[in-house]
Amino acid sequence: MRIACVHIPQFALQSLTRIDPSLRGAPVAVVGSGITGARPSLYGPIVQACSRAAWSLGIRIGMTAVAANQLAPGELRVVTGDAALERETVRAIADALLAVSGVVDVGGRAGAGGAHLALYCEVPVKTRGASYGDRLLEVLESLGLTSRIGIADDRFTAWVASAHGGTPGEESGVVSVPRAGSAAFLAPRPLSLLAITPEVQHMLEALGVRTLGEFAALPAPSVARPLEADYQALARGEGGQKLRPYVPEAPIREDIVISAAQSGAAAVAVLAERLALRLAGRGRGAARLEITVGSEAGEKAVPLTPLMAPMSALGSKASTASGPSHGRILEDAEELAEAIGRALGDDLSTAWRLRVAVTGEAVAGDAAVMTPAAMPAETIDALSVVLSSTGSGSGSWRLTSPASEPATSPAAIRDERRDPHRRTRRGKQHRRVRSADLPVQPWLFAERK
Repeated sequence: MRIACVHIPQFALQSLTRIDPSLRGAPVAVVGSGITGARPSLYGPIVQACSRAAWSLGIRIGMTAVAANQLAPGELRVVTGDAALERETVRAIADALLAVSGVVDVGGRAGAGGAHLALYCEVPVKTRGASYGDRLLEVLESLGLTSRIGIADDRFTAWVASAHGGTPGEESGVVSVPRAGSAAFLAPRPLSLLAITPEVQHMLEALGVRTLGEFAALPAPSVARPLEADYQALARGEGGQKLRPYVPEAPIREDIVISAAQSGAAAVAVLAERLALRLAGRGRGAARLEITVGSEAGEKAVPLTPLMAPMSALGSKASTASGPSHGRILEDAEELAEAIGRALGDDLSTAWRLRVAVTGEAVAGDAAVMTPAAMPAETIDALSVVLSSTGSGSGSWRLTSPASEPATSPAAIRDERRDPHRRTRRGKQHRRVRSADLPVQPWLFAERK
């Protein structure tokens, strides 16, 4: 099995720029809370991420917001990080990657101060690494994110390839390590890539051990400590292959800020494309939407139920001969954009921020559109619509909802979602010969039992 690592640098900043295009190219520093338990007078908000323009002004990750403002007074834009938005961005990436991979692992933070994000996904069999990496870059670009891709036989090597590139001095968005070539790829890399304590690393450097290849060639320790990571296994390219499958549970939500250089129609088109990517990854269509419009007059909620909307309101793709009582589930970006634009109407001209939440999802398919009265009972059961409430509680919404029908439980939804994600046929795989009992580097590259 081959593993692809999606490395997203400055993740806190990119989570904000994907919804607010005006931040791109500007000197921006994202700050968050200070050290836990420290006195606010000594440790205020610290810089979690910064743009290239801010880096050129001397802004560095880990410095306080006060020090950052003093370096570039009047030039630096300081914004507060949004943890909820970052969680939604992780879900958006995972949803979109499900359309191109059978298994997606949301991974975790990486780099100094956890400034970057590393996700993992399984590379489909009989797929070239370079072409598959380019496809992943296109998906991330459609979500408004910049990333680098590393493909290798194990998680650790894939992360090193994505975060630190291939040949030194060569900038490449996709780095594919040849099969069985992890050890050779890691050999010239610095020892600092491993989570070894500074004292031990200094001692090893004093003995002439400065690269992963030299460290892997050392004799194995005579005494193994429990719960201690086997760093030599990582240096040999045995970083584990186990992935924790991501199962979508939360409702889809996308936000965008309409800038002065962007029209409302263009913002709706961007939102519709991102919604379509996530729905395609989940294998579902939108049956109910909730649109929130922010303007100078305040926020306004606009509910939209496209499944029961008139066919004539959905453009040329829906035949108007069936009558006004028919409807359909929205799946592609063009239908979503047209439905959202018609629902907003004149409110779009005064809006400065849009939020679209898919509160109802239906199983996607090519079934013909029928009225609830004309649909047989088995078809109604097959096209049941799951309501993922944005508030508290959960339930189900169907084309016909008898009072005797029980609501679909979240556990049943999760069980339903597990199998359809594996869309590729997996060939015969040979078990990798390695020491399964040896622990590996914790939390980011470890095989979790």
